[in-house]
Amino acid sequence: MNHIFRTVTVILALAIGAGTLFAAPKRENLATRIINSEYALEEIMKKPETRIPASILQQAKGIILTLNYRAGFMLGGHGGRGVLVAKNPLNGKWGVPAFVSTGGANFGFQIGAKEVDTIYVIMDEATVGRAYTGRFDLSADAAAVAGPVGLISEKKESNDYKNANILVYTTTKGLYAGVSIKGGWVKPDNSATKAFYNTEFNAPEIVLSDWFELPREAKALINRINYYTAGQF
Repeated sequence: MNHIFRTVTVILALAIGAGTLFAAPKRENLATRIINSEYALEEIMKKPETRIPASILQQAKGIILTLNYRAGFMLGGHGGRGVLVAKNPLNGKWGVPAFVSTGGANFGFQIGAKEVDTIYVIMDEATVGRAYTGRFDLSADAAAVAGPVGLISEKKESNDYKNANILVYTTTKGLYAGVSIKGGWVKPDNSATKAFYNTEFNAPEIVLSDWFELPREAKALINRINYYTAGQF
């Protein structure tokens, strides 16, 4: 029932327009967004065919967890909300989350609406910086490719993902006929981040700080990321 409700909600939101989809939510809704991000991570990590290897998370500099909504018809589009968690460059520990928005458009025959839980694993600090300072296109501003899954063998590794700025992991839900997500954009949702932390600081000061206390609503997500980074599946 919850899945049906979320699907119907996004169809209405996309029909009304992007302004409604990305309206600044209340703090309790932001806490729900963090919970949904943890759920998206668990959904991807529980299956060997979609699981992010621990070695990738150990090398990563940041991670964006999103629940994207996609609409069909002749011109398809996707938009969503999520959270960005980055490692502190001084101590290498996962920091506190900030909020982001995502979107994009695809042309071609598509049917139905679909929820696409997508995780973007960022492999370099420069791309992390672009993610929390301004909008960037996944296809133009960063090399994004499908990431390796499960247990990695050196013989199976390819230079494609070794040299990529972003590794993409996704799992899908719902009825949909078309193409998988290609490209898109990510930008910081500073109004949401400020509302959640009750501060005037923007994402860079929050994400890379060591003085913002981890909110209780985000502890389960960060604990889960640390758990998977340590290779505990």
